[in-house]
Amino acid sequence: MRYLVRRAVLAAALSVGVVAATATVAAPASAARRLAAWECPSGNVCVWTGPYGTGSRCLWSDADNDWQASPITCSWSGSQPVRSIFNNGTSSRYAGVALYRASGYQNFYWCVSQGTLRNDENVYLRSHRWVVSATGCVA
Repeated sequence: MRYLVRRAVLAAALSVGVVAATATVAAPASAARRLAAWECPSGNVCVWTGPYGTGSRCLWSDADNDWQASPITCSWSGSQPVRSIFNNGTSSRYAGVALYRASGYQNFYWCVSQGTLRNDENVYLRSHRWVVSATGCVA
C-alpha cells in the first residue's frame, strides 16, 4: 500500500512538473513584435495608416520621389491615406521634410519640421524630400 501511495505522489509531482514546464515555454521567435505608437527610428520620417502613430508604418531616412517604386516601397500608400506623420530626422543640414501628393515631388502638401508629430491627417501622399529651409514647415 505504501508503494502505491508513493507512486501516486510521484506521478502527481511529475504531472505538475510537466504542466509547469510547458507553461514556461516562450513564444516562437517568428512571432511579430507589435510596434509602440509613434515608434520611428532616429533619423527617419515615418507615416502611418492610423491616428496617433498607429496602424501600418512606412519609414525613410532619405528622400523618395515615388513611394510606390523602388528602392523603398510603401505598400499601402496607393490604397490608404496617411493619418499620422512623425519627422524624427536628426541631420543639422535639414530643417524639415516636404511631403507631396504626387510622385516626382509634385503637388506639395506640407512641410513638417524635425521633431514634429502630425495627427489626424487624411491624405494620400506619394513622395517626400528633406529641405534645408524652414519656410513652410510647421513647428
